[in-house]
Amino acid sequence: MLLLAMVGGSLLLVVAISRWGSPSDEWAYWLGAKRLVAGQPLYDPAATLATPFAYLYPPPLAQFLAPFTLVVPDWLYEVAWTAGLLAILLWFARWKPILALAFVAFIPVAVELWFRNVHLILAALVVLGLRGAPWAFAVGSAIKISPGLGIVYLALRGRWRDALTASAVGLGILVVSVVLTPSAWADFVRSVVSQGAGSGASLIPVPFFVRAVAGLALTVVAARLSPRNGQVLLVVAITLANPTLYVTALSMLIAIVPLLRLSEERPSASRLGTVEPATT
Repeated sequence: MLLLAMVGGSLLLVVAISRWGSPSDEWAYWLGAKRLVAGQPLYDPAATLATPFAYLYPPPLAQFLAPFTLVVPDWLYEVAWTAGLLAILLWFARWKPILALAFVAFIPVAVELWFRNVHLILAALVVLGLRGAPWAFAVGSAIKISPGLGIVYLALRGRWRDALTASAVGLGILVVSVVLTPSAWADFVRSVVSQGAGSGASLIPVPFFVRAVAGLALTVVAARLSPRNGQVLLVVAITLANPTLYVTALSMLIAIVPLLRLSEERPSASRLGTVEPATT
């Protein structure tokens, strides 16, 4: 563990020195929020996955950040976003810095910290969704769709109250979002259609809809396994179904670590919420 922490610490130092002095992927969310506040279109019809700082997500993330752009300086947003990603790693590591640094030795996590995307946030939402906060799956699906598979998993496991709670929260987010900026949703749909199947948004040349179907199939299988194995497979399914399956997206797999640790503990010892029953 100490060796991994040394490797992770070295990678983190390189990332911090080389990258954190300039904006990266997180800047796309902030600029999108600023466009909403200024009354400008959220989406650029000419933007592609290669367009710098292009906002390509569903509208809720930009809508959530929009009020903060009125009072939070740009530099403070950058610091808060980066600190939030590091805090997630510490949370996964039970606030043990050595273990958190060891997580950075997993190359996708180091790359995620380089680009500062949303995948570690999604990983945290998946863990919360499985540990007593089903609404977290709805929040995750409002950001990058694929965490919505967690709601399917809950339903197939017979956790109907949790599935209904997550569905209600997701529907509420959608309704409020559409009411706030209906034009943004129209532009988002046009953007998705123009991008086609998203075959270029992956490390492997497989269209997004194929990966989405595969993720759904894995979710169905996960629901039939033991809670321990099923939750691990669900994380894999959500990662596979991510609209953009680059190296950064693979950092979501780090969610497996706290889920495995919690599955070995008694429910009363869980620090993240309720533990799924061993039988269904």
